[in-house]
Amino acid sequence: MDREEGLRVLTGRGWLGGTPVEFQRAILAGFRWYSLEAGAQIQVGAEAVGELIGLAQGVIEMSTILGAADTPMMHLAHPVSWFGYFPIIFRQPRRISAIARSPVWLASVPQAQVRRLLAERPAWWEYFLPLALVYGDTVVTIAADLLIRDSERRCAAVLLRLGGCRFAGPEDAAPAEIPLTHDELAAAANLSRNTAGAVLRKLAARGLIELRYRGIIVREPSALRGFVDVA
Repeated sequence: MDREEGLRVLTGRGWLGGTPVEFQRAILAGFRWYSLEAGAQIQVGAEAVGELIGLAQGVIEMSTILGAADTPMMHLAHPVSWFGYFPIIFRQPRRISAIARSPVWLASVPQAQVRRLLAERPAWWEYFLPLALVYGDTVVTIAADLLIRDSERRCAAVLLRLGGCRFAGPEDAAPAEIPLTHDELAAAANLSRNTAGAVLRKLAARGLIELRYRGIIVREPSALRGFVDVA
């Protein structure tokens, strides 16, 4: 993905896509455009400084520093996602560490540049409020899905969220390919490996998902959501 294509992706949808063009141009003035291979560290939790980062292509693994040492992966971020803004908005160290789960293309804006723009244009703070809401909604969704008592529905809900299709979106008809092992899904859904494996086999037998080596494909996100959200 070249720089111009990445710019179109980042400004065409997601957080930045819903802001005025003047704000977009100011935030992305001189942004750094780069790629990383799977497994590369993108940001480390507890850091107080860094960059505002936009994910234009690929998948990123998110983990929290607030849990116990053995807390599993919390979330998988998909395009277009933004992170690194917690120290900017709240002036506190990062809570999240991020690692490339697949090859990724990223745009980064220095924290100092963002703060300078906000100091010059205080009214622009309102455009950062949706980022805080996205963060909060993600955390609440994680908690709500883990409160589902039925293990099959809970496993499917976590799978949908990690695939970026927990809720209906513009690409809802397309299958979602998730770079996730069965063990990782089991840990994220707070299930044993055997239970998660049994659930996945049932979902595959119903044609809702396809199991692959180190990956799972959700064939019809809307159908799987119907299974999860049954009244």
